[in-house]
This record gives sequence, structure tokens and C-alpha cells, in this order.
Amino acid sequence: MRERIHAPDLAGATAWLNVDRPPSIRDLRGQLVILDFWTYCCINCMHVLPVLRDLEERHREDPLVVIGVHSAKFDAEKDTEQILRAMQRHGVAHPVAVDSEMQLWSQYAVRSWPTLVIIRPDGTLAAVAPGEPDPSVLEAFVSDQLSEARADGSLSSKPLRLEKSERRDERTLSFPGKVASTSHGRIVVSDSGHHRVLVLGSDGAVQDTIGSGLRGHREGRFAEAALDDPQGVALSGDSLYIADARAHAVFRADLRERTLHRLAGTYELGRTPLSQRTRALETPLRSPWDLALRGSELYVALAGSHQVAVIALDEGTLEPVAGNGREALVDGPGREAALAQPSGLSLQNDVLYVADSESSGVRAIDLRTRRIYTLAGGPGLFDFGDKVGKIETGMLQHPLAVAATPSSGLLVADTYNGKLKRFSPDGLRLEAFFQGAADSRLSQPAGLSVLPSGEVLVADTNHHRIVKVSANGERAYELTVRGAPAPRYGVAVETAPPPARGGTSVGWFTAILPAPREVGFAPGAGKLLLTVAAPEGLELSAGSPWSASMEVSRRSDLLRVAPEFTRGEARGGRSEQIELPVEAQHLHDVDSELLVELRAVACDAVDHAACYPVKNSFRVPLRLLRDAGQREVRVTLPLEVRR
Repeated sequence: MRERIHAPDLAGATAWLNVDRPPSIRDLRGQLVILDFWTYCCINCMHVLPVLRDLEERHREDPLVVIGVHSAKFDAEKDTEQILRAMQRHGVAHPVAVDSEMQLWSQYAVRSWPTLVIIRPDGTLAAVAPGEPDPSVLEAFVSDQLSEARADGSLSSKPLRLEKSERRDERTLSFPGKVASTSHGRIVVSDSGHHRVLVLGSDGAVQDTIGSGLRGHREGRFAEAALDDPQGVALSGDSLYIADARAHAVFRADLRERTLHRLAGTYELGRTPLSQRTRALETPLRSPWDLALRGSELYVALAGSHQVAVIALDEGTLEPVAGNGREALVDGPGREAALAQPSGLSLQNDVLYVADSESSGVRAIDLRTRRIYTLAGGPGLFDFGDKVGKIETGMLQHPLAVAATPSSGLLVADTYNGKLKRFSPDGLRLEAFFQGAADSRLSQPAGLSVLPSGEVLVADTNHHRIVKVSANGERAYELTVRGAPAPRYGVAVETAPPPARGGTSVGWFTAILPAPREVGFAPGAGKLLLTVAAPEGLELSAGSPWSASMEVSRRSDLLRVAPEFTRGEARGGRSEQIELPVEAQHLHDVDSELLVELRAVACDAVDHAACYPVKNSFRVPLRLLRDAGQREVRVTLPLEVRR
């Protein structure tokens, strides 16, 4: 049995939210604890929140405590008030520790967002699991840990209630995500926090409402329909297209018949990037965030798979246009290029502009050639700032929207800086456009739409309002939304039943691998040697199949491991070696991380009387060293087998 490691205390947090008194590890003894290390800019973190919400609901009567640890990537995310707003926007009800100084991150040796740290009731670490968990494996792991703790007497007889109730804030709009307008004066607002879409007249009067306010996904008549997190909207005649980021679907609303129907997605979170043309209704999507319509082509920003795709409305097909699924900033042919959480789209002639939020950049796709190029941003995922002037590194901070204007250049919502900026007509400079003063300041604006008059509608998300900015950016006032029905509160689709057991949870990120500071890759080409080691008394039988899937979970913009999937047959014996070429592009010392999912067959070493299929997941900490790096790094992966 591996030596158990005690979990560090939680004293490093700078603040606590959703709880009256900060808990300590001692207070949590007897409870199975899940620490969710997240940051609210991160789309993968957003994918984990509903999984945890459902898990908490299923185990409400069990001694299970979920605690969020918010460790910020961007400067704006260190603001406690903004974190609280993000929690409200995403429905986070459990306690959250504010880790803006990254103290808990360091104490728990976390390297990437999201990461789940699971602590046994006896206070020791059970698993450190980066990435988006498979809900069935997480459920199996939690159930196994509860059963083991109940059997050894370390589990409390009742759950510990930590969360405190928050007063519901009644507002006309709640965290509006996107806004669109037409030449006929119609305005469409994604009232995202109320899980609905509002259709307005030019004066702000509500003409129609899509969705009752209940959270979920339900097609049908507008009054009974349900949306989860409506974001991008695009309007053509009586057809209104809606991207629902949390339902992982694109809808078409018929404004004449007042009905809502699914156009793309299956309501399931896609697990892989798009790779080819498919039937839109049969393809799982990853957080569609914005839309742009060109004739019968509906372009979709898939924030979760770092891609832009197109739906052929007359054929019902879906096809990737740009982005290979890797989170990075790489220009070139669309299928070879890389995006980083595209969250806003704007079309002008044959050019599709993209707000590439995680590279803090703005990209452009030439739709004639499907090549992508960068207007500003990068080169890395941590190169952000707040500047105007000649284009250089670090000018924006997590932009979520762009809007092409007929004559005033390209506007960008510099979301985490709370400003609007504008590219010069030649694209060589970024200029200030609107910052506001006093009550006209913006708070994380996420949507833009240009009116025929040249005025700009802004979804001022964290101020729960729509702002109209003059064409020259000198004046602004709130567009008052009138006549909106009171939203209903609750869930339209009840909590899903427990996911089917996806096999054993043995070896699910249970190995804590060493991370020596002096071992790491030098810049350029290198080699990673993974040694798969069977437990004492077992071996990898000669000729038995093995496979390994790899994903760089931190700094995928700087480290590339290829191939991402490999397989072979074991040579026999206690160990097997897997050799992987790597390419590192770093200028400074950087922490990175590789996730490895390994499948193999382990057999009794003496007589092979019994063989055991193995599926283990490993978190492999890696270092990128500028001066002291090596061309070859070796890591041992110790298999865990349940016999």
C-alpha cells in the first residue's frame, strides 16, 4: 500500500465566500472532501461545475463536502467581488476559498485548471485529478471512497453543512451575455442569468420572451421552453439562432410560430474536437458561445474545443473551419491553426473576426481560403495587459466580443479591463474607444452589436444591463428594458440520474508523482520516456495490448507531445517503455503538466493464472527549463491494479 500523504490546511486563502466561517482540514475530518481548483475564465472549469452540482445533489445526505478554490489566472479574477459575481452567474452554491496569492495552489502542488483534489475522511489525499472528470468515473471514485471510509470507521455519520443561503437579487436582466440588433430596429438580448432570451423593440420594450427562466433544455412553445446558459444570438427574418453554452446546443427560435427547436448538438458535452463534417443534430458540442450568420451558413464559436465551425442550414451538417482543438495561438490554414477559447464572432464581407479570449487576442479568418491570422494577442496564453497604441504583446485581457463597423474600424470588448477598444483602419494600432466614468463604467462587457446609426449596444454583463454608446464613443446611457415578465426560478430538467458506472475507479489519479525542480525539457525537440511499472507479483504479459492517451493540461501553447494517442504490445516483464517526441517553445522556466490515460493488461507473474485489465490515469508534472533543461526526461508510471 502506498504511503498516505496528509492534506495541507486551508489557511492560505485570502477570503472565503458562501460560508460563515472558514473551515479547516481538522473541521472537515469525517467528511469526504473535494477541492475544486478553478478560475472563472476557464471553459474547462465551467464544464466541471455542473458535474459537481449534480454530484452534490445525489450525495446530499452523505458526508461529502465540495469546496471551490478560486486561483486566478488573470489579474481581474483576483477581485473578490468579481469572483462572487461569477459564482452567482454559474450557480456555485458551495463554499469557495479565494486563493488570489496562489498559496493553496502551491501547497497542493496544483499545476492546471481545473484540478480536483479529493481528501479522505481521515485527512489524507486520495487523488489529485486534473482536467474534466468523466462523471461516471468520478461517481465511482466517490462511492468507493465513501464505502471504504464507512468500513474503516473514519466516516462521519452525517454531512457537514457549510454553505449559507444568499438573498435572491431581483433584476430585470441577470448577467446578459450577448446582444444583437437588426436594421429594422429589433434587439435581441441573451438574459443569461435568467436562462432566457428577450426580443426587444428599439425603445427597449419587450416584444417576446424565449424561455420561462427555469434552467435546463426543453424544446417547444416559448412559454414552456427552457434554456441553460444562452449566449450568442443571430437573427434573420423570423429565425433567431441561439447558442446555449451550458446545454452544448444551438437552437432555432421561430418568432412567428413562437417555438424553439434544437439545430445542433445532443445536449451532451462533447469529449473531442470536431474533425470532419457530421450531422449537426448527432454531434456533441463543447460550449457554443457565439454565432455569426452569412446566408445559409451559421458560424459557431466553440469555446470548449477551441474551434470555429459552420452549420450548413440547408443541409443540416456541421464542419470545423478553424482550430485543431489545441489551446494555443497558431496562425495558418484553418485545420492546422490553433485558437484559445473563441468567445465572440463578427462577420464583415469574407472575413470572420474572432475574440480569442484565452490568448487575450483578436483573430481573423479569411473565409475564402479558411486561413487564420492574428490582429493582436499572444504569443502565449499568459501574455495579457491593458494598452493602446502600436500593436504589441499584452494589450488586452480576456476579450469576449468583437464588432466590425462600416467605417469606424473593428471594436473589441476588452472584457476583463472593463473597456471598449478599436483597431485603426489599417489594423496597426489599438485605440481607446469607450471607458466611461462614474456610473457609466463597464463591468466585464461580453457582447457588442453595432446599430445602423453607428451607435453600439453593449452587454454590460456584471452590471446586468444593456448600454448604448454613441458612434464616436464619447457618450453612453443605459437602454431601459421595459415589460419583461418575472422569470421563474428552478430547474426544468431534473437532476440526471447517477451516471452508469464506467468500470473501476482504481488508479484514477491516485499516484502522486515526484516533480524535481532540476529536471525538465530544454527548448526545442526532446524525448519523454514513460516507464510503465507493474506492481509486485504482476507483469505485463508478452503480446498483451496497451494504449496511452496524452493531453498537455498546462501550457499547451509551449509544449507539444505527439502523438496524442499511441498503442502497442507488451514485450513481457515488470515494465514497458513508451517513447514520445516532444517540442518545447519556452523562453523562461515554466511549470507544465501532462495527463496520461493508460490501458494495459497485468497478469500473475508466476503462472499467469489470472490477468487483470487496467485503466489508470496519471498526472505527470513536467518542467520547461530555459538554461538547465535536458533533451530527455524519464518518468515512471506505477500501475495500480485491483485483484
